[in-house]
Amino acid sequence: MQRKKMALVALALILCVGIVSAAVLPYFGQVQMTATVKQAIRLDGQDYTPPITETADVSGGESFCRYHYLTSQTSVPVQLQFVTTPNEAGITVTYRKSVEYSYSKDWSSLHVTVVDTGDGWLKWTYTYAVSPTHKPKMTVAINYPHGFCITTFDDGTHDGWYYAPDGGAEVRFADYSGGTYGGWVITTASGNVLTVAIKKSALPDTFLWHGYANYNGQQVWIEINTSTSPWTPTGYIALCGDLITSPFTLQPGERLDFYICYKFAEDIQGGTYYIYSTVYPA
Repeated sequence: MQRKKMALVALALILCVGIVSAAVLPYFGQVQMTATVKQAIRLDGQDYTPPITETADVSGGESFCRYHYLTSQTSVPVQLQFVTTPNEAGITVTYRKSVEYSYSKDWSSLHVTVVDTGDGWLKWTYTYAVSPTHKPKMTVAINYPHGFCITTFDDGTHDGWYYAPDGGAEVRFADYSGGTYGGWVITTASGNVLTVAIKKSALPDTFLWHGYANYNGQQVWIEINTSTSPWTPTGYIALCGDLITSPFTLQPGERLDFYICYKFAEDIQGGTYYIYSTVYPA
């Protein structure tokens, strides 16, 4: 009997030891951290989205460029590359730096400036002498008469802003105080200061411009070749610069304004082509 009792006690001890050894700690401590991560590079101010779509109607032999920009949101340099797909025969795609354009000139009654606003627009500002006796008038012409002009004038019934395309009818799109047209023109008029802003993506990569101002009966032609006619501007303005070769590096906080330029061979077959330009980490 004594030996049986000892065996039972030993069994009980073994069972107790087994129960205690099963209660082990899974870990000695834990730290949980939540990270909110920003996309390192943004295209046209946007995070990753479906492709930014653009359309154009062109003929073989023609070319054009479209404005875009990249911005870095990271604290370290980021190496990038442009990749074009599909690379169709007869279509050449290049990437070029954006050229910042500026202009300033004074007349006795007028001060004219053209500035690159840094957000994809060129802005013309006409500042007239103080206290005009009547509403001043303003025109900005791009490649006109073989292009278009944005103008305000009195057509006999009312003051207003007009878009005048080459070979098309003039379209009134805003009253004298200003307005927008087509999402690519913004105009303002306040007292003796008139402005016209044109989206760079709506402009050719190179173009001619000239202007016209009427202030208290004084007429001023701006940037024209007076030896020929008031419709002949002087020098070409370039918006595109040197080629961007891949890979390239964006420094922390840097912004790169650039153009994607498309050139179509003269013998390219007619049809609809889908061309994708993608920014990849190099």
